[in-house]
Amino acid sequence: MGSPVPGRVRVGYAVGDLGISIAYFAFGFFFLFYLTDLVGLAPSVAGTVVLIGKLWDGVNDPLIGMLCDRTRSRHGRKRVYLLYGAVPFGASFVVLWMIPPGAPVGATVSLAVVLVLLFATTYSAVGVPYQALVPVITADYDERTRLVGFKAVFSAVGAVLGGAIALVVSERVDVQTALRVMAVMFGIAVVVTVLLAAHAVRGASHADEYPIAPVPLSHYMRLLTEPSVAVLMGYKVLGAIATGVLTAALPFFALHVVGSASVSTISLAIYTVVGAALVPLWVRLTRDHDKRRLVLVANIAASAVLVGIALLSASGSGLVLLVGSVLLGAAMSAYLVIPPSLVPDLVDWNEYETGERHESVFFGLWMTVHQLGLGVAGFLLGLALEWFGYVEAAESQPASAVLGVRVAFGVIPAVFLVAAAVLLQRYRITRERLAIAQASLAQPPVETEASAS
Repeated sequence: MGSPVPGRVRVGYAVGDLGISIAYFAFGFFFLFYLTDLVGLAPSVAGTVVLIGKLWDGVNDPLIGMLCDRTRSRHGRKRVYLLYGAVPFGASFVVLWMIPPGAPVGATVSLAVVLVLLFATTYSAVGVPYQALVPVITADYDERTRLVGFKAVFSAVGAVLGGAIALVVSERVDVQTALRVMAVMFGIAVVVTVLLAAHAVRGASHADEYPIAPVPLSHYMRLLTEPSVAVLMGYKVLGAIATGVLTAALPFFALHVVGSASVSTISLAIYTVVGAALVPLWVRLTRDHDKRRLVLVANIAASAVLVGIALLSASGSGLVLLVGSVLLGAAMSAYLVIPPSLVPDLVDWNEYETGERHESVFFGLWMTVHQLGLGVAGFLLGLALEWFGYVEAAESQPASAVLGVRVAFGVIPAVFLVAAAVLLQRYRITRERLAIAQASLAQPPVETEASAS
């Protein structure tokens, strides 16, 4: 058992996830809907725009991780990115919502792609080093879980605020102006919270001085062939597709199945509040139970709830969605805290198995596969909606399109959640194995006769 992380460091670091999550959830929850129903792009075109940004993340995130590991700065090799990346990150989020409606399609698509690429780059420049601070703040298995749990609570609050953007749409009065005002307010929150996190971890990341293995760029991609890395990243891809489809489909589901755009914000708030409230419970359960089994139970439960909501919800009544959001939040709370707590362990385990220490690159890969999963999710949702006959910018949809929204909201995420949890059962880094690895790493190197002479 290592020393506990001081409360001010734990809370200060975790508050950074508030701003990061505001930007992340506002984009994931609303951007596809924004492009189709406010800007006027066809669903497949809008989905392709989102996919392009996520494909760029496939290159961008690991590069940021590699660059971060090789950075030398008086501010630390991770903290410096928070200090100097906060303002560009906040600004790139604001301009996302400045696309003028009614412009020629080619110009609109080009502008949307440029803005998405800019946002993706600045998001990675802050998000990768921010996530990578966990294993250098503490090496303790339970403290890492607790630290990620605190992050999950602030992430849940950010999800509520990011999802509140749907309230603007529900009013339907000068939507563009209201949307831009909200974007500026959110952008300021992003900058402030990231800078607060950078201040909180000053001096706390003592292990930031550990030497990073100097390897060629091509070597980093071979990390994906390591069994534990491959399983965890595969889990993240499948989980990101599930949550990405679910999040992006929620506004469509609320508006065209339930009949109220504002109920999406209420349901998201219920989901995240319940999820955040139960984070301590899941953290406590991880002390006595295998994390992999907990995720399996939670994901199966969440899948059953999603299918139930999709089948039973009716127009004019949000009761099923709201009650389902309570159950879904309880199950998905495990998704918020357990999988991210597994990533820091890859740093120590890989050093134990290979003799090479890498830090940020694992979090870059984690974010890469996550963003790729979200890109696939947006693309799948766009194709599914178009295949079922969804009509962009139309207040009333044909019955086939409404069926497609039900399938996209419930069935598709459920399938990917179960598949992700089943794959995670093959993850090898348990509490016991990590303890053995860390104990071995803590031993001084044994001198051979040759080295002694």
